[in-house]
Amino acid sequence: MRIFVTGASGFVGSHTVRALLAAGHRPRALVRDPGKAAKVLRAVGVAVEDVELVQGDMLDADAVSAALAGCDAAVHAAAAIGVTGGARDLVEVNVRGTRNVVGGAVAQGLAPVIHVSTIGVFVPPSGKVITANDGLANPRTDYGRSKLAAERYVRGLQEDGAPVTIVYPGGVCGPDQPSLDALMEGLAAALGKVWPLPGGGVSVIDVRDLGEALARSVEARQGPSRWVLGGHYLTWPQYADLCDRLTGVKCRRVRVPSRAMLALGSALDAAKRVRHFDYPLTRDAAEFMVTLVATDDRPILEALDLTLRPVEETVADGLRWLARSGHLNPRRAGRLAAAEEKPMPTLIQRTFGPVFHRVSGAAWFAKVGPKIVPPVDRALHRATGGRLMLGQLLVPSLVLTATGAKSGLPRRTPLACLPDPAGGWYVVGSNFGREKHPAWTGNLISNPAAEVSFQGRNVPVTAHLLDDRERKEVWPRLTAVWPVYDDYVERAQRELRVFHLIPR
Repeated sequence: MRIFVTGASGFVGSHTVRALLAAGHRPRALVRDPGKAAKVLRAVGVAVEDVELVQGDMLDADAVSAALAGCDAAVHAAAAIGVTGGARDLVEVNVRGTRNVVGGAVAQGLAPVIHVSTIGVFVPPSGKVITANDGLANPRTDYGRSKLAAERYVRGLQEDGAPVTIVYPGGVCGPDQPSLDALMEGLAAALGKVWPLPGGGVSVIDVRDLGEALARSVEARQGPSRWVLGGHYLTWPQYADLCDRLTGVKCRRVRVPSRAMLALGSALDAAKRVRHFDYPLTRDAAEFMVTLVATDDRPILEALDLTLRPVEETVADGLRWLARSGHLNPRRAGRLAAAEEKPMPTLIQRTFGPVFHRVSGAAWFAKVGPKIVPPVDRALHRATGGRLMLGQLLVPSLVLTATGAKSGLPRRTPLACLPDPAGGWYVVGSNFGREKHPAWTGNLISNPAAEVSFQGRNVPVTAHLLDDRERKEVWPRLTAVWPVYDDYVERAQRELRVFHLIPR
């Protein structure tokens, strides 16, 4: 089916697109910035050419209507998320945007239409377990009120018989978040500084499980439906204990009475009305923290034949990503960061690695190295059918064949690389720490189509030049493989270009 999707530039939407593709669907994503969407989708392993990116704004009813045309079903995963944002912005996106997307999809006969809400519309809860049939809450913030207004509009469509499914996720956690939300930001802050322990707890749903649930929902033609998907419920002490076990590092904790947390949230709300500032704690957020209970996820799990991955896996992957992307000091991630960034060195690496690191970082080697290392590596590569290079004894290495920007001829360059578990390789334009960018980086900018020879395999690739945010995320992994990169930056006094070589 062709599935219309909003939010493809976001955390939930990007993982939903990946799950839809895996299920054989054809996503059509309405995005304001196709370039940004492409980067986010690549980060979660999506081949962007498999997604139809349509530039437009969901506040533009005509643009939404045109993008909906020809689609079979829709997933509305976009929302303005904020606790201090202006009321007009939140109402525009969360209310008017929902009317345009969900209402427009219903008007064009798409079925089903999936609307992603939040369990926050049920907080504070009315019982010991949250269900999809519970009464709606009375939020105090502009964000909460905007989500509630959108919720009531969508429920009105359901009452008229529209084939709309509402999914209420809990706190979404996991890797590859384009920008930190309150849960992931709070997790990084708690591990890096101090972990407040009020009453209540948190529901943790893996973003990959949520994306899978939304993808399966488009095939579950059940008419108007409402499903809660909170995930795994943990009290705050249980959450802190879990992180301690995963990292091997005991986080600092302070017990905070629930009343004090609520009072602080109210005080901050009042202060924000006097002077605007961005801080994630509000009275609504505090109420969420201290009153949340477990959710009844059985209806959606049974209807979709879905099994959630263990919460340990979700939190571990989230912490690894936080450390890898620079949001969390690797020391606070403990053994997770060590396992991610420091694979067991070989005997040759242990014996000669430190010596070669010192030699490679020396200024004199910047003159000698380019005359010795590449020719030797090319010769070994030819002699062994691409299975061996000198640098490969110390660091993963490949041979890149790019097209010369001026000559138009193939240019072969041996390079150290960081294999990407999601596919492809990262390479750095270090040029042995010299002032100028290496020629191969200019060739890739001129023509991103290239070929990689890695461990005897030849793979056609497309080169993507990383932007500042992407470089920041991958840099700790690169320096873990080859620490000399930091020395090169200092000596060359330039930003080293980093490319992601993505298999075609």
